[in-house]
Amino acid sequence: MKLLIKERIKSSVIIILIFNLIFLTTQLWFVNSTNSLGESLYRYIREIPIVERFFPIEPKYSISKENLSMPRKLLINDGSLWMAYYNTDRGFAPIEVRTRDLIKALLSGDVTASRKINQDTWEAGLESLSIYVEYPVEFSSEMFCRIMGVAPSLMPEKLSSIREFIIIPSSDESDVCILTRGNDKSDIYAHILKSTYSLPASDLAVYTSSDGYYQPAFSTGLELDEKSNVSLDPLVLFSDSQPITQILAPHNLITKSLEGKLLENFQFNYETTPYEDSQGALKYIANYASATIYPDSVFEYNAVSQDRGILLDASGDSYNVLNASIDFAEKVWESVSAEPLSILVTSDLSDYDSSRPYTFKFDYYLNGRPIKVDIPNSAGHEKMNCAIEITVKGGRLISYRQYMRSYQAVSTETLSENFIGALDYFVQVIDKESESPTVIEDIYIGFLDRGVNTNLSARWLSRTDDGKIYGYEKVAEVSAE
Repeated sequence: MKLLIKERIKSSVIIILIFNLIFLTTQLWFVNSTNSLGESLYRYIREIPIVERFFPIEPKYSISKENLSMPRKLLINDGSLWMAYYNTDRGFAPIEVRTRDLIKALLSGDVTASRKINQDTWEAGLESLSIYVEYPVEFSSEMFCRIMGVAPSLMPEKLSSIREFIIIPSSDESDVCILTRGNDKSDIYAHILKSTYSLPASDLAVYTSSDGYYQPAFSTGLELDEKSNVSLDPLVLFSDSQPITQILAPHNLITKSLEGKLLENFQFNYETTPYEDSQGALKYIANYASATIYPDSVFEYNAVSQDRGILLDASGDSYNVLNASIDFAEKVWESVSAEPLSILVTSDLSDYDSSRPYTFKFDYYLNGRPIKVDIPNSAGHEKMNCAIEITVKGGRLISYRQYMRSYQAVSTETLSENFIGALDYFVQVIDKESESPTVIEDIYIGFLDRGVNTNLSARWLSRTDDGKIYGYEKVAEVSAE
């Protein structure tokens, strides 16, 4: 009897090992292959219920979802030296962990006092021993608490929106002061944490001894021409290096064999016959909605009415709807690509209202660099100034637009221009274009995709206070959105 049981166990193990070997072989042959037939076979096998049960696909989360709580940059002043880090720089992580604990303490209401301060006090705090923390977009305080894993009911009432913090160690190194500011520059508060939290000033020197690469504009002494219509935000980060960057090859993700998978996400039956307009766009109409596949890789979905959209989240809660929107974008992506989706939120998240249409915007992100999309309306669709637009109302998806492209690094090169050269270019071009005073809020390295089919080189990009993005060009031309 025992022998029989042992033989059955052995047979079961062998069957499982054989099945596992077949599964791994299909992954090696098909998933990592460019063969579309192999990929289709792999997708078919993975969707068989028994396969999905014993070999579940682990969820893939985008940069956006994992790092909503991740600051974009940190700026440390130890009293004698400035040092700055973007979130992809070496040395960023240990500082971020330390500041996160202190920010969570503030959000949890572990404060002894709070009061409103003016802009001069904010700037004085920045120029003292401090750590400046900046997030890529503005959050409502409630959403930011949820992202940080803190109950919104605990936070100080004076916090309405959040984008920037200045963390200041006290003179006796016992209490910590945190200054907060949203996009409204007049809405600034100072908060003193309870004495159980500390940030010794000596720790700041430890952080500035690491490999930082940038220096804030206000500490350089640089002054722009007073006659210029352009000014520079004091927290723009200067760099004296020309790093080695990647060259990206763009690829259209919408192929004839995958159109059906793409449309299924939006409750369209692929057997629905489309009609082709004069510009080559394929248009589908069904289920109180329309879907259009444009020849330049843009995909667009629109519900006929706001109450007919696809339900993403029944609660309508801003945090839940945001995450449901990201999940939906990942589902769309996975229907046409085997690679994980990496995106960044690029629209502010401070004024969500479930009773009206609200648009979340995202851009692609690859190996630490943003890919800014700027697609003209030449193919018949409206201009696109981001990779993905998701418009929701009351938890329902009523509009979806995406530039369906993936990017692959094919080689490397040294960045063609230094920071000062790029700054001079931006000031000249923006000054010539602007009719009113304009502030350059950021200058950074990234990619700019205007819809061309040639490889993309990294370049300096600048963002102004009116939301326009400019790309440095060797030739005297400029991209603005």
